[in-house]
Amino acid sequence: MRLRPRRRRPTVRVTQHGDPLDDDLLFVLGWGNKPDHRSVEWLIDHLTHAGYHVHAVELPTNGWDFDSQYVDPVRAYVLDRDIDLVLSHSTGGLVGAHLDLAVRHVFLSPWWGMALDGFDKVLFPLIRRLPTTRRLVPSGITRESLGELKLAAEVADAPDRVSPAFLRTIREAQQTLPPFTSRNVVFYSPTDSVVGVRTIGERTPASNLVPYDGGHEFFASEARERTLSKVLDVLDAGVEAVRPGAADGEHSEPPRSAD
Repeated sequence: MRLRPRRRRPTVRVTQHGDPLDDDLLFVLGWGNKPDHRSVEWLIDHLTHAGYHVHAVELPTNGWDFDSQYVDPVRAYVLDRDIDLVLSHSTGGLVGAHLDLAVRHVFLSPWWGMALDGFDKVLFPLIRRLPTTRRLVPSGITRESLGELKLAAEVADAPDRVSPAFLRTIREAQQTLPPFTSRNVVFYSPTDSVVGVRTIGERTPASNLVPYDGGHEFFASEARERTLSKVLDVLDAGVEAVRPGAADGEHSEPPRSAD
């Protein structure tokens, strides 16, 4: 009798960076990001130089149960530590929102909505219903959409396809987001093609939004030094550190209609 192989259960990996005596900052990385990727390492190095002890969370790329495989492991890690601040990017921003911690949270291009156009809006609901964890769906993520400084090898290091089960659990998490907290701040690129910019605008008060010039990963974009300065200011002082509607580009806030 031939036995079906068991699905490999996704795991969360956490690494620590910097001086353990500094303020503890939880940094939940985006889908496919790793701490040793050059652009991510650049950001972590600047965070440690700014006086943070960084707990970098690397998320699985093909989970099928958002609570048990993403949120619960990160929450369990946090409960054993005195985390002062949270920084998160993309999928990490979706996980971080569901953690709903009683500390200030800075979101970087959070994946709170899908970036769908044209026929994809019709096709996506059908694809995500398929009962499989096999990676069948092209991710659609390119080096150009992430940032000019992103290494091609780092793009290739992430899977080029995702499973319907992963898309389904992500969509369910997006539809059950807790209310936005006024102390939190969201950085976003108006031209982001990876996440739903409109959803960010629907969910976030204008006074808590900070636009930046660059791709989905500000830390892989050419203007990253300027954006980093604002991120550090917000981590230090909160929403008071930014002026409502201040913009690096032409747009002051994303569209506020549904994706």
